[in-house]
Amino acid sequence: MGCILLASKVEEETRSIHSIILTFAHIYRRRRLRVGDDISKYHYGAADAEADNCAVLNDQEKENVVRSVKPMSMLGPVYAEWKEALFNIENVILQTLGFTLYWIPDSHPHKFILYFVRVLEIDDNEVAQKAWDYCNDSCRIDLCVRCEPEIMACAAILMACSSNEIELPLVPCPWWEVFIGGNRDGDLSAVCNAILSVGDEENMEIRRAKYAFVPSLLDKTSFNDPESYLWSKAD
Repeated sequence: MGCILLASKVEEETRSIHSIILTFAHIYRRRRLRVGDDISKYHYGAADAEADNCAVLNDQEKENVVRSVKPMSMLGPVYAEWKEALFNIENVILQTLGFTLYWIPDSHPHKFILYFVRVLEIDDNEVAQKAWDYCNDSCRIDLCVRCEPEIMACAAILMACSSNEIELPLVPCPWWEVFIGGNRDGDLSAVCNAILSVGDEENMEIRRAKYAFVPSLLDKTSFNDPESYLWSKAD
């Protein structure tokens, strides 16, 4: 939540504290019920939350349970605790970054997709759409703070062209060197592998992050997992 709040300020796409808290409370309820996941097949230890209690429910019944819960009141003590936790973790993030955000890329890979596709003279709109989808997948992991957006855009186009069996020039030099320079093959490969891992449904860490809970790295200061101090009050 802290990252969402801070990112909305940096990108000047402001979201209210109220909407952020209610959205994440809704997400936590869905994950508590493991909506969309196969409870009988996958187990995540402590992150299973209430899997045993909801194993008899199908996904539609779980959705009905989630929708039946009334949003928490802005005047209640639970909302006040969530709000305080949100502000605290935002401060932790800012302190960790040294209160400087200038080094984080101010451009998204999506910005370069259409331009690169046009330069490469790729007429297939499906390639551009698939590359755009890969860029969307990259937003689910930390690539945006580890790699330049141009490299992510090239990786997305490379995978999209590979999927559509479109060959791009490799001589006199690989096409991506025009956009990101030479000696970046390793970075490009690392980005491709990272984005592809997001869609790996058999990767337990990916499934845990998608359907259950990632155990908190901050002792007694976060509530990303069922053992946290606010979890029993989330309803």
